[in-house]
Amino acid sequence: MRSRRLRLLIQVAAVVGIVMLVVPMIGSQLRVAGISANNWCGAWVAYQVSGPGTPDARFELFNTGGPGWQCYAVGGIGGDRHLGPLGIIPGPPNVRPGGVAV
Repeated sequence: MRSRRLRLLIQVAAVVGIVMLVVPMIGSQLRVAGISANNWCGAWVAYQVSGPGTPDARFELFNTGGPGWQCYAVGGIGGDRHLGPLGIIPGPPNVRPGGVAV
């Protein structure tokens, strides 16, 4: 029979161990998604913005495009411009019906 204190200690150690396994995986996935979103946004800005503009991909929960990564052209003539959504898992942007910017 284990004491109540020992059982609590084992449970706390198990929870800490699980958190230490999950948090790095989530951080790595967010980093990869951010890099992918920036790359796709860069392709979109190069395709659709004629003037100077720097791509900026942001993760937003509440936007007209829905939750997920949003692509902006920053620093162009006329200020920041929202180009559109890239999705929760960033993928190629739809720039015209039936086509994508690659």
